[in-house]
Amino acid sequence: MANEVYTRTNQALFFARKALDAWSEAQASDALDALSQVQYHREHALFHLYRGVLAVVHEVADRYRWPLVDLRQVEAALSPAVVARFPGPELAELTELAENADTWLAKLLAAWQQLQAPPLPETAAPTLIASSAVRRGEWTLEDGQEGCSALSERVRSYRQGMMEW
Repeated sequence: MANEVYTRTNQALFFARKALDAWSEAQASDALDALSQVQYHREHALFHLYRGVLAVVHEVADRYRWPLVDLRQVEAALSPAVVARFPGPELAELTELAENADTWLAKLLAAWQQLQAPPLPETAAPTLIASSAVRRGEWTLEDGQEGCSALSERVRSYRQGMMEW
């Protein structure tokens, strides 16, 4: 496989789509482990979409020859201070999306932060094993599908703007 920056973006989007499909199948399943499968595929999709956003940031940074290619967290790149230092329409748009709580990117980043946070102690005895999965399930399959299609569209748009005619 080519050692190009865009291959990471393509891979992340491919695996995110696979995880979203598996998540959808797990939600429709009547299997005993369906709730565990839903949680697993939710986290799997979230991981790949987060990785996809980071890969897009790296792709844009590579195009402009910015030193942002070494970043390991999306949040480190999507701040007004970074946009002021490295002005570009792509980074500015992603930062604006991240700051608006109603957007797909803000929901994705919030879900990622929630996933990375340490577990909170249970205050009441859980009635089902799945109670924590339901409570943490704020980021839904629809949010994941919206994020994947929006990220794919952003990638397509950015790449079209990067082509030399």
